[in-house]
Parts: sequence; structure tokens; C-alpha cells
Amino acid sequence: MDGVRGWLVAVALFVAVPVAAQDVDRDGLPDTLEQALLERFVPTLLLDSDECNGAPASFRPGASDPVAMAADDTIYGQAFPTHAEGNRVQVELHFYHLWQRDCGRPGHDLDAEHVSALVSAPAIDGPPSAWRAEVWYAAAHEDTVCDASSGARALTLHAESSGPQVYVSRGKHASYFNRGQCKWGCGSDVCDGGRPLAAARVVNIGERDAPLNGAEWIRSPRWPLADKMGSDFAPSVRASLDGRASIVSLMVHRRPFQSPILAGDTALDGLSTAARSTGRALETARRAVGKFLQRGR
Repeated sequence: MDGVRGWLVAVALFVAVPVAAQDVDRDGLPDTLEQALLERFVPTLLLDSDECNGAPASFRPGASDPVAMAADDTIYGQAFPTHAEGNRVQVELHFYHLWQRDCGRPGHDLDAEHVSALVSAPAIDGPPSAWRAEVWYAAAHEDTVCDASSGARALTLHAESSGPQVYVSRGKHASYFNRGQCKWGCGSDVCDGGRPLAAARVVNIGERDAPLNGAEWIRSPRWPLADKMGSDFAPSVRASLDGRASIVSLMVHRRPFQSPILAGDTALDGLSTAARSTGRALETARRAVGKFLQRGR
């Protein structure tokens, strides 16, 4: 009888805990709040018309290494609390667009890219509509010599109550808040924004040590996703963005190193264009010769 009573008490306690209070990834935020914020602020990705990898992919739940299942417009998200500012609660959101392949130059299997935001509200238990974005960050060739990552106040991007539009470069999948920025860094990115992508779904991946929804693959050494799960808004970044009414390059100090690469990349692009033009000219000549020979028969 005591065993049955104990089982009934355990069930009653479980039922009494509201679903909204569950925090499976153990970061101090209710999982339902995380999902609501991720869906409210998910950005719209503007893909290049000639994107060679199709669309962001979904990955097999429970696998220790990332296995792409389909290029189906899935966006993965992360939400975690940061220090409070004044009398407002603050949360950092990350939106990961994950790809089966980087098919730019040079290419490689798997590509993990992201955009992030700081959002805040008067209280953690308020409705999702009470939350407002403060600042946004777009990762572009992050942690490489070609790093062209940028940031902006949400007011500048008209993205205080929803996600901004983000240009994604062809093949390399770097993220930019403005199409004109697509030649930042080492200059090889192309963004025409011809394919708007609204996320088919937003899947919360939880935290590095407590993944959600089967996202065990976040810690795989096959890509640097785990390294991107920390905060993007160090005090120096916030200082760079506060009071600015424009999109801010956060890596301007790397311009001297990027310039020689840009020059070399421009030369490679010129050679590639010349090769394509030569190929078209040869094909035109071949067809003309073929028609001439046919007439002579």
C-alpha cells in the first residue's frame, strides 16, 4: 500500500508542475519561453538565386555526428539568460542555419552559420509580446582571417519585435544585414537576396552540455557548432553598437590582412570569368563550324 501511495504522490507532483516551468536544458529558462522567443524573433534569410546547396538542412536526431536528412528550410535555435540590465530580464537568442555542404571556394562538408540577438522584457513570466530585441549580430566567416561579422541596434534594422532580413552569401553562407556588405572581408561573397526563406520550423537545440530535441551532434568535432554557442555580445561589442544608427563592422581591424586576399580573390574571379567567356566563345565557334559543314553536304 505504501508503494502505491508513493507512486500516486510522485504522479501528483509531476502533474502539478506546469509544463511552462520545465527546463530540460538546465539554463534557467522555461523551455516553452525559449521556443516562443525563438519563433517570435526568427530572421528571414535571403538566399542567393544560385545557391548551390539548396537550403538549410535538418539533421538526424540522436546521432553523435551530424547527418543531414533534407534541405528543408529548418532553422535551429538556442536561448539562454544573460545578465540583467536595469530592471529588465535579458535573454540571448541564436539562430543557426546549418548546411550539408559549403560549396564555395574552397568547399567542405558541413557548414554551421548563425545570427543572434539580445532580447529583454520587464519580467520573465510576461507574455512573448512583451519582449523586445535590443541588438543583433550576424556572423560572416567567423574566426577566420576573412571575418566580416557585423552588428546593429534592433531599431536600425526595424527588428525590435520580429527578426530582421539577413542576406546569406552563395555557397559560403556568411550572414549580412545589408546586401552591400557582401563584399566585406575577403570579398568573395555574392548575395543577390533573390530567394527569401521563411523557416519551415525552428528547433531548439538546448545547451552544449544539455542538448534538446536529439541534437547530440552539436558537440561533434566535424564542425565548429559548439564553439558558436557562447555569447556574441561581449561588453566591447555592446559598446561598439550602443548609440550607433548604422550597421557596424566588428572586424574592421582585420582589413589590412584581408586586402591582399581580396586582391588575389579578385584575380581568381577574373580568371574564372575569362574561362567561362572563352568556353562560351569556343562553343559558339563549334556550332558555327558544324552548321557550315552541314550546309556543304
